[in-house]
Amino acid sequence: MPDSAVPTASDDERSCSVDAAYAALLEFLDRLACLGKAHTMDSLAATDLTFSQLKVMFALGAHEAPMSVNEIADHVHLSLAAAGRTVDKLVVSDLVDRREDSTDRRVKRVSLTADGKQFLDSQLTIKQEIVRRFVSGLPANMRGDLCRTLRPIVDDDVDYFDISDEELSEIVAAAEKP
Repeated sequence: MPDSAVPTASDDERSCSVDAAYAALLEFLDRLACLGKAHTMDSLAATDLTFSQLKVMFALGAHEAPMSVNEIADHVHLSLAAAGRTVDKLVVSDLVDRREDSTDRRVKRVSLTADGKQFLDSQLTIKQEIVRRFVSGLPANMRGDLCRTLRPIVDDDVDYFDISDEELSEIVAAAEKP
């Protein structure tokens, strides 16, 4: 075996660097996302829903309880007026329901209807099946390695997914600079 093929400490350090892990993870996620991208785009386009309507529906789907129009506007970064108009259109389409708050009648609470939940569930099911088929195509040893790598990240007491609003704002501001 040539000396260049023997891993060195510096090779291990490079392979475990933040940049190397970032590049590998980004390439993996990009390729995984591409598996169903065309179908997902076609499926969403066929609904005739606007991007803002989709954002509102996904925001409602991510919350356990009904949201006020103010909360929706903040969550999806729309003005209060635009969020209200978007909710109005979704109510007409029977995808969301709007009711008075039980403690403050001035506040309107918005939630998904059964049709709205079914729509989001169908989108999620498509994504889940794409991932399942990808994983089922991996050799058994790679599936095992994948589980052994991901489980500690997901199950650890430390929330590795926690990015503060301040950090997120910095990321967005940096990305929006010309």
